[in-house]
Amino acid sequence: MAEKEVWEINLTRPAEKVYDKAFSDIRQRLDDCFENLEQNPLYGNNIKALTGKLKGLYRYRIGDWRVIYRLKREQHLVEIIAILPRGDAYK
Repeated sequence: MAEKEVWEINLTRPAEKVYDKAFSDIRQRLDDCFENLEQNPLYGNNIKALTGKLKGLYRYRIGDWRVIYRLKREQHLVEIIAILPRGDAYK
C-alpha cells in the first residue's frame, strides 16, 4: 500500500503569536488540528471550504476557535493564516 504524503504546516507570524499566547488546553487542541491537517487538509468533520470574499481558504473548527488556512498544493504546504475566536474569524 502506498504511503500517504504528509503536508507541511507553516504558521504565519500573526497565527504564531496567537498560538504562543494560547492557554495549554487550546494549544493542545491546535496541535491536534495541525496533526490532522498534515494527514488531510481537505476533508474532515471540522474542515470547510470558505466562500465569498474568503473563497480559496479553508477553516478548521476547534470549539469556539477557527483556524483559517490556505493550501499551496505544489509545495504540499498548509499555510495557517489566522487562529481566531469564532466571532472574529469571518470579519
